[in-house]
Amino acid sequence: MGIEAIPVLRQADSGADLLSQGSAPEIQPTEEGDFWQQLVQQLVDTEAVTALTRELALQSQLVARDTDQWLLRVERESLSQPGVRERLASALAAAGHGVALVVEVGRVTDSPARRSAAAGAERQLAAEKLIFEDSFVQSMMRDFGAKIVPGSIKAA
Repeated sequence: MGIEAIPVLRQADSGADLLSQGSAPEIQPTEEGDFWQQLVQQLVDTEAVTALTRELALQSQLVARDTDQWLLRVERESLSQPGVRERLASALAAAGHGVALVVEVGRVTDSPARRSAAAGAERQLAAEKLIFEDSFVQSMMRDFGAKIVPGSIKAA
């Protein structure tokens, strides 16, 4: 009979420990991505796209566009189905962009969903930093051994 090691959850001791735990999704902003972000946001705000069509718009990267055809890239093959692509093309046509869509499956580095996640991670980091740098919070931690529960700070 031997002693067995068991994993133990460790509470972060300092703000620096907690702040270092978050990570933003990888994003490589592109010029086409700026255009696509604005257009997709317009489609979502006007509820011109819903369900899988909305997910295709949010999770795709506009790779290239010319006057009559746009190339989108998605990571999930389920979003590249012909019916979903056609519904997105119809929504784009109604918004003044009557183009054919070609959807390929591959690595996405700039999509509206990634941009939104990165912005959310930035807001979260700013909220955590604000709390940890507060003099009252610092004195409570120093004088009374108070700890901030990981995950308890939520950005507005």
